[in-house]
Amino acid sequence: MYLYENSRTVTDQFNILLVLQTRKLTGAGEFYARAFNRLVNQIPNIQRSAPAVEKAAADDLAQALATLIGEEKYATAAPDLWRAVGAFSAPLVKAEAMISLGKLRATEFLDPVIRVLSDLNAAPPRGKEEADSKGQIARGAIIALEKFRDEAGYLPIFIMSVGGYPERIKELAKATLPIILEDPSALLTEQVIKSSSYAPSIKFVALQTIESANAPNASKATAAVASLSEGWRATTNDVRQRGEVARMRKTSIDMIRRYGTTDSAVFPLLERSYKEGLDDDEKLIAIQTLGALASEDSAKNLNSFLMILVGKMQSGAITRTENDLLRAIISAIGVAGKASSRSPLRAVIDSSAATNAVKTLANDALAKLPQ
Repeated sequence: MYLYENSRTVTDQFNILLVLQTRKLTGAGEFYARAFNRLVNQIPNIQRSAPAVEKAAADDLAQALATLIGEEKYATAAPDLWRAVGAFSAPLVKAEAMISLGKLRATEFLDPVIRVLSDLNAAPPRGKEEADSKGQIARGAIIALEKFRDEAGYLPIFIMSVGGYPERIKELAKATLPIILEDPSALLTEQVIKSSSYAPSIKFVALQTIESANAPNASKATAAVASLSEGWRATTNDVRQRGEVARMRKTSIDMIRRYGTTDSAVFPLLERSYKEGLDDDEKLIAIQTLGALASEDSAKNLNSFLMILVGKMQSGAITRTENDLLRAIISAIGVAGKASSRSPLRAVIDSSAATNAVKTLANDALAKLPQ
């Protein structure tokens, strides 16, 4: 400490620190904190009037000291670490200071670190140079929030994972999410999927994140119903975006089929997917999901769909696609297994326009219904 504090230049101080680092000292937290405090106090003068070599040495010294303070878990240095985030312009210094705040679990600085990441999310980088510098700061904030292990850090990291930053930063963010929150279903459903602040593409990623998380099936189903609702609320004339929204709806419907739901709001949504879906796949999966839900409401929808198609079949106006849908509906009615479907199935069997194959399918479904 005597040699360090009597050094004439920052470069000399950094050289002394390099020697100490090779010795792998422990218990030197007080020395590192004292040196860091001195440097943070001096940095305005260094940045204003020191030679370029000294400015570079100050950045290197600050980065090294911040790292060492974190390794030593020297908590009293936390205020100076946060001061360094604002005082230094070098991205790596900002990053290492935030990482060490995370290592110290200095929770009084959790919100400020979150603000750093939120500000970065609000201003994606332009060009490679800015992407590199902002990416380094984002990396520091993400790692710091990972070490804080606080749910409040989840959303800004999620937004970073889908933003306009370099792929390595987005991958780091994705890997960090399950460490912070094992079950993000409630948070992402309420704050992203149901929010009007995010584009459908981000809502879709939120749904996929919930699907892959260690969350209860009921929570995944709740998210899927919310996502399907958003998929029908979103309107766009852009062909690509319409395709993205349709994929979100189909994924939502498939999750509802697999996990089930008791939310009655799902039935008008599935009916809309059957009637207005972008493609036949969406219509078919809506039919299959209504069958899998096996409720009186789902049977009511399927019965209605079937009777409309029977009418078209009788009039000779049914298309090949509609004929495929009719067969899918009959199969779904058998899966649902509700007595209320007996009459619509009889209408198929008694129809002179129905083929033998369709009548056989209807008879098979009828045999599955309770008397």
